[in-house]
Amino acid sequence: MKSFFQLTVLYSGRTAAAAAMAGIFAMLPAAANAQIAAELPSPKAEQRIEKPSDSVLMKESSLIQDVLEPELIFRVEPSRSKILQTKLPMTRVAITSPEVVEINEFSTTEVEVIGLKAGETTMTIWFAAPDGTTKVLRYLVKVASNNEEHMRAEIEYGKLEARINKMFPNSIIQLIPIADKLIVRGQARDAQEAAQILAVVGGQSVDQVGNLVGANLGTAAKLPGAEDLQTNGIIDMLQVPGEQQVMLKVRIAELQRTAARNLGFNFEVKGNNYDITHVINAGAGNLSAILDGGDVELFLQATSSNGLAKILAEPTLVTISGRPARFIAGGEFAVPTAVGVGGIGAVSTTFRGFGTMLAFTPTVLDKDKIRLQVAPSFSSINNQNSVDGIPGLNIRGVTTTVDLREGQWLAVAGLIQDEQSGSRIRLPGLGDIPLVGAAFGKQTTNRTETELVVLVSPELVHPLEQEQLPLFLPGSEITDPTNKEFFWHQQIQGLPGYDYRSTVWPAMRHQIHHENHEILKAQRQARKANRHYHECEDYYISGPQGFSN
Repeated sequence: MKSFFQLTVLYSGRTAAAAAMAGIFAMLPAAANAQIAAELPSPKAEQRIEKPSDSVLMKESSLIQDVLEPELIFRVEPSRSKILQTKLPMTRVAITSPEVVEINEFSTTEVEVIGLKAGETTMTIWFAAPDGTTKVLRYLVKVASNNEEHMRAEIEYGKLEARINKMFPNSIIQLIPIADKLIVRGQARDAQEAAQILAVVGGQSVDQVGNLVGANLGTAAKLPGAEDLQTNGIIDMLQVPGEQQVMLKVRIAELQRTAARNLGFNFEVKGNNYDITHVINAGAGNLSAILDGGDVELFLQATSSNGLAKILAEPTLVTISGRPARFIAGGEFAVPTAVGVGGIGAVSTTFRGFGTMLAFTPTVLDKDKIRLQVAPSFSSINNQNSVDGIPGLNIRGVTTTVDLREGQWLAVAGLIQDEQSGSRIRLPGLGDIPLVGAAFGKQTTNRTETELVVLVSPELVHPLEQEQLPLFLPGSEITDPTNKEFFWHQQIQGLPGYDYRSTVWPAMRHQIHHENHEILKAQRQARKANRHYHECEDYYISGPQGFSN
């Protein structure tokens, strides 16, 4: 008993010694490492080792009696053991990988082989024969996966699968444990229900929109009564039927009306010995008199103005359900920002966007029901609100979350604003006289009415096929004018469908003319064939059912 354990410890010590030597080699300086690398066999030396000479083979036969390979296969499962009873007493037992198999010795003729984890190793046993000789037996020990644990996992996750299918009758799922992974397969009713199913399996929570909290699915939750089962990483293979690409249409409409009225008098009376002047300008009123000359000047300021401003923006954006998307059509301007502490400062520059902007995240809930996290806005530069040369912005925007059916429209924001202002500037005393006081003052009124509405509408879309692509895109009808159209008719764009290229016309006008002639010829032939087709159609087809004449 004592000798057996001593040999086992010696084997483990030999492994520890090898590890220690490897650590010592790792701490050697670079020169020593280079020397060790130089002592390794070169490619030519490896070829000599693979094909030894006769002298080397004779040397081996004189020194080595036999090379023992594994003779039998010994199978055991993880967390299971087998008792090995021998007819002859054992003197030594050696295991190549102690982390795969563990040996417990009860006597010289009985040992226990315990499987620790799946893998392969070799087990060598030395026996003492009655004639005093030593016999050796070598096993290839294979530790296979634990089928019982796998079957138990299938049973436990099968119970959870039945409960989930009962909780979500409109979804069909399968829970398949494989190795250390849990595959979640099947079909969910919508994206929100798919997130709830994954939350139940992984023991996570779901936010108000229906998305899992945290991007990582994590591991499967511990099952009651089966806490000892290996924790499984979740592989999401759930499918959500139907279209999952959402196109959002947004309409931002603003109408602004303004009205202003001004009334004021400026006059100057000059005589031989006097000069009386009355001027009200820029918010200040003055009355001055100089007795000299003889002339009268009168200026009456009475204006009435009305203004109208209309803004209509219709951004459209497409994204996949559950994924955010952002759209901007406008520009950006630099905004310098001073940074630094303790007198050490620097300036960093950020860019602020303006124009039509749209950011939204759709979630398909139930067939054609879509939840939208939408943030549309429209901004324009306002130089009157500039600070240190950096302009301000006039912004009309909204951030909200709504539920809509496909094709429905909803006004997510609206504004009715009415601003009125008035002012009167007059000379004290003279400006308060009825009727006549209007000549000694100035009065203004202003009114601004603003109406704003933001409409959103989602649609489920799928990509267009090649034959469904629109033939005319924005700007496709704009062509370059010919020399005659530009110089003689003063046109800045040519005829639609006539490809004239002023960049290459002087050098390639003959070739381009020939190509255009061929194109026009092909178009005429196509129109002729189309006309012949319609004539045949009129002859052979008549009536709503298409009976032939």
